[in-house]
Amino acid sequence: MSRSSSVPPARRASLLAFAAATAVGLATASAADANFLATATDPAGDAADPARDITAVAMSYDRRGGELLGAIRFRGEPAEGTRSFVTLVAGTRTATGCNGYPAAGFGSYSDEYGASWLRFDDGGGTAAAKGDADKRGGGTTVQRFEIADRGQLAGRKLDCVTATVTEAGNAANVYDAVGPIALVGQPSLALRLSGVPRVLSPGRSRKLRLTISNAGDAPTGRVRLRLGSARGLKASPRSISLKSVTAGGTRTATVRVSLSARARTTTTLKVTATAGALQARQQADLFLRKPSSGGGGGGRGTGSCVRYQADLSGESGGSLILVPC
Repeated sequence: MSRSSSVPPARRASLLAFAAATAVGLATASAADANFLATATDPAGDAADPARDITAVAMSYDRRGGELLGAIRFRGEPAEGTRSFVTLVAGTRTATGCNGYPAAGFGSYSDEYGASWLRFDDGGGTAAAKGDADKRGGGTTVQRFEIADRGQLAGRKLDCVTATVTEAGNAANVYDAVGPIALVGQPSLALRLSGVPRVLSPGRSRKLRLTISNAGDAPTGRVRLRLGSARGLKASPRSISLKSVTAGGTRTATVRVSLSARARTTTTLKVTATAGALQARQQADLFLRKPSSGGGGGGRGTGSCVRYQADLSGESGGSLILVPC
């Protein structure tokens, strides 16, 4: 049995326009990077028909690349006799709900593989942009939608999501609805090493700079840096804790590294940055200056190859060093 809509009138008008304007089609798109993410579950059984009963919703939005990805899960598989029209929309919060503009999202019949995307800039009922979207899982309990269009979807200020299942051809008859769901900014984590020396003499230390950057849309939380261990490699400090990196911000740390005579000719310095579930890795090769190829056990048992090369970096005045072949 269907139930009456609790969707605000402004959003209902948008859904009607969305349903009327959607042309079923299929196109491919690249996967979205989640700068913003919305997820929610919905109690099973609040819609009588399992094929029209939403149990979970997710949407991600990359506002830089203009990539939008959504997913919806039903309690049962839709079929021709239980088909419905699905709208999954990211919009803007107002005092009455997720019914402001701009808004962008997907529309599709639940038993089909075709889908479309639309963007609304105001409440006039006419889509400012539209096109085909990639859909997977048509006619199944889990259906996914995807579109990437930097020119039409990038840079939109979207902060909430709604999912609605309506009667095919009659958007005013709502079987199930979920939302508003907050579309929350996500942090990102990147790590860069600088000041890495081309070659190190045994026992001589050099200072390296570690730079953490966050190109995302939320703070990272506390960041922990860890330097890996290797034979003959000394790093101080080996573990560093940094304060949270704000969205668009950076933080730096410095460490000193040195190689003893026991180190291999080529030693890989591995650095890992962790902030919650985020992790970034970076590595750099440190070359040990040795008087001959026999010293320090460089490369023994590793199958590596080394050769002499003139060091013209100015640090040693033109001596010979061993480098990988």
